[in-house]
Amino acid sequence: MYNFDVLTQKDFLVEKIKTKSVYNTNGKKTLGKWTPKGEYDFGCLVSHNNNVAKGVSDVYLVNKKQNSGVKQFGIDLSNFYQVCINFFVRKSITSTWLNQNDEYLEPKGDIESIKYDVIVYSLFNNSSYQKSSDEFNNEFFWMSVEKMKELADENEYDNLYNDARTSSNRHVYNLLFGEERIYDRLSPDAKLVLDKATELVEKSMKMRKFMADDENHLNSWDAGYAQLKLVWKKYMEKDFKEFRQLYKNLEDRMRPLVYELGFLMK
Repeated sequence: MYNFDVLTQKDFLVEKIKTKSVYNTNGKKTLGKWTPKGEYDFGCLVSHNNNVAKGVSDVYLVNKKQNSGVKQFGIDLSNFYQVCINFFVRKSITSTWLNQNDEYLEPKGDIESIKYDVIVYSLFNNSSYQKSSDEFNNEFFWMSVEKMKELADENEYDNLYNDARTSSNRHVYNLLFGEERIYDRLSPDAKLVLDKATELVEKSMKMRKFMADDENHLNSWDAGYAQLKLVWKKYMEKDFKEFRQLYKNLEDRMRPLVYELGFLMK
């Protein structure tokens, strides 16, 4: 590892503003190698490269296996937490000229501090493309099938009710509110994000049924954030803005942990 001074010029004077460490991954275990590859039961994490610069456009979550030429991690019971951690670590860091070539490494600290909050982070990121359709379920959905049937019944939303009628709860709901009940272990700011999202689902149900079509699949009871935000942005601008601020607060609070836990070197 090599340390360099980062300089700036102000009033014709050169000042040191920080020290930048430059390193390679020789002899180190990368984040990609730390993350186990699973089956595609719950979806797929696509991650083409191991540096910060590629985190903006080349890291995302989807429902199904991608083309064989794409670097990806199938998601199942065995690696669910590690995949969510991997996604958070890559998406929460903004690429700059100083850090764009920094490589992600395996953690050195106690990941218990982020193990549960990263699930909420992974539900509502703009690169979270988990969707539901006739072709596949959304195992990242966080509300119960019974609650969604109740909301559909209250709003005379027959198509959504029929879609939910014989379904079972999805994996994330079972994690949050099932036997493990990890909802109780979420941080206060992660709970605020999740609770606000639940509120938005409930409040938007009536408008949702008028927006549903064969392209956006909003009639699916377990529609994901990529689908739901179409309704929230159009009909609930104020609530959606509040939701995005809550998400930003969570991300801003968690971002320093990427360095504190050793995923990136300062």
